[in-house]
Amino acid sequence: MIARVVSATWRLSSHFKGPRLRTTSHVSLPTFGRSLSNVFEPLPKQELVTKFKSRLRGRQFLPGSSGSDFPEFLGEPTDSFPLGIAVKNPNGSSLADLTAKCMEFAEETFSRSPAILFRGLPAKSAEDFSVIAGAIPYKTAAYGGIGHRSQVDKAAGTYTASERPPNYTIELHNELAYSENFPSKVYLFCVKEPADGCGGETPIMKNNDLQSRLDPDIIRKLDEKHIKYERYMPSTRHRNYISWQDGFMTNDRKEVEDIAKQQGNDIHWDENGDLYLSLIRPAFIPHPVTGEKYWFNLVTGHHNSCVDSMPTFNDTDILDGKWPYHSYYGDGSEIEPQVIQHIRAQSWACAVGFKWKCGDLLVIDNVAAQHGRIGFSGERKMLAYLTA
Repeated sequence: MIARVVSATWRLSSHFKGPRLRTTSHVSLPTFGRSLSNVFEPLPKQELVTKFKSRLRGRQFLPGSSGSDFPEFLGEPTDSFPLGIAVKNPNGSSLADLTAKCMEFAEETFSRSPAILFRGLPAKSAEDFSVIAGAIPYKTAAYGGIGHRSQVDKAAGTYTASERPPNYTIELHNELAYSENFPSKVYLFCVKEPADGCGGETPIMKNNDLQSRLDPDIIRKLDEKHIKYERYMPSTRHRNYISWQDGFMTNDRKEVEDIAKQQGNDIHWDENGDLYLSLIRPAFIPHPVTGEKYWFNLVTGHHNSCVDSMPTFNDTDILDGKWPYHSYYGDGSEIEPQVIQHIRAQSWACAVGFKWKCGDLLVIDNVAAQHGRIGFSGERKMLAYLTA
């Protein structure tokens, strides 16, 4: 049951106050014994650089791209972000055994790079990704949110990464950051890489890099007031809305209520069976391992200005004036448009993209780093898995 796996995810206090983060500029590989040192090698940065840079400024269906201070292009990967790792298999180990070694490597390395790309695993298909998911030694976490996705393998807990229209660019975000229960790690697997020059990168960004660029007054105000999230989910799929049945992947109202309450939501059903959710969350949380204070929220990705930028809502009236979702200050007041624009522009200024290849596995520390998706044309297929 979805409710059972969600309950294992983290639940953190909304009153945490901690130290500001430091930024690490260089990452060296950890020292391992022979069993791991002959499996992993650094992947040259040039293998991750895309042939063409994706334009950001003025990009259609990218929220905020026509506003002030927006960067012109998506940044290139650095030597350590994402940290590219070539996986070797001199002993003919199984995919499950290699995955276990990758997870051991990631645990040792996350403190120095919160996004690690493993290339060279003997994996190409959705079935292979199910094997990978089964070999990851952490509790599975389930979706239950506002994203457009479907379950690929119920037993393994794998999903499509997103089914939003391909030309829409998904904003940088921490997965389920509006929930009291959120995954600690996100795993993205490439089944079909996008063609050169067609977009489709997975932009990533370090939260502490963003925090260092934000206006201190905005940081202070959000830290003091917190953020209120509201969602509206009709009982059946309106063509532009996610129904609660699709969002929570169940037709059982009791199961939906259990999951929503675990996430910290106040719940209301109207006479039509439509669902309304709201909760207040902090803008910052402590990292569960280091205790450092991280920017961790969906203040922009949950803002109704995202809806205005979606092709599905282009020139379409909002149903009865009800936004699918919206974010406010914690006291219920509107967040100023210039604040939303500032956060968006600075987020994308910190973001980098990289070149996917079929079989790549990207492992992300969900508290320390954000991810998104550049709109694309042509073929592209990514799968996702979450752990507590």
